[in-house]
Amino acid sequence: MKTKNKVLVVDDKGINRYMLGNIFREDYEVVEASGGQMAIDVMEADAGNLAVVLLDIIMPVMSGFGVLEYMKKKGLLDRLPVVIVTDDDSEETSDRAFEYKVADIVIKPFEPKIIRRRVQNIIELYTYREKFGMEL
Repeated sequence: MKTKNKVLVVDDKGINRYMLGNIFREDYEVVEASGGQMAIDVMEADAGNLAVVLLDIIMPVMSGFGVLEYMKKKGLLDRLPVVIVTDDDSEETSDRAFEYKVADIVIKPFEPKIIRRRVQNIIELYTYREKFGMEL
């Protein structure tokens, strides 16, 4: 039973949004944002219907960390899982992302079947947690 049915894909590169969107389009409505502020606008309008945010870190104007900071201030990180999808595999970036309690980090290039399964597992975990009032 899905109560949330949208996947937000945030990446400044259209090809990445397209590829990630295609992985999830069969089971979810995919909403795309080409930058951090656009992602925030989507969350402000529709956060209750988002199942997960797939977030690139390296973007112009507002990085993924800017989005994470917004989500932290609004209390969204506890109920809306974020999966970082980036080509920055540095330990510093991973450590910083996990300080925000992101659900996972996937390094580009990724295998579509693997990211699909990992994200579905995360959505199920957060849905279960929300349904039964449990903490991760």
